Amino acid sequence: MKRRNTTVEKGRVGEQLAATLLARTGYHILERNFRSPGSELDIVALHKKSRTLVCVEVKRWVKAYYPVDDIRYAVPMTKMFRLRKGLSHFIATHPRLEYDAMRIDVILLYGNRLIHMKGEQ
Repeated sequence: MKRRNTTVEKGRVGEQLAATLLARTGYHILERNFRSPGSELDIVALHKKSRTLVCVEVKRWVKAYYPVDDIRYAVPMTKMFRLRKGLSHFIATHPRLEYDAMRIDVILLYGNRLIHMKGEQ
């Protein structure tokens, strides 16, 4: 049980670092840990200038065995499907939300680096 708590704590710390990075770079955090049937979105944010709704998956990597600049390696297709479904549910439950585009991003915590990989709109 101790390992689970440590993993959850590290995840929450990573999500806080990611949220801070997003806020500093022009995003407004709408919600964290949004739960929907079959999915959980780590962060949902709105980029203020471009009015882009962004679902952000926060990942922590200890070993560099994947390319750290390619979103396809960070999030498997099955997870991407769940994120899209979760984002659709978020939109459905927030009917007054105004945005011009949407995408799914990944913020990768690798060592002491934060790498923001932007998905396609």
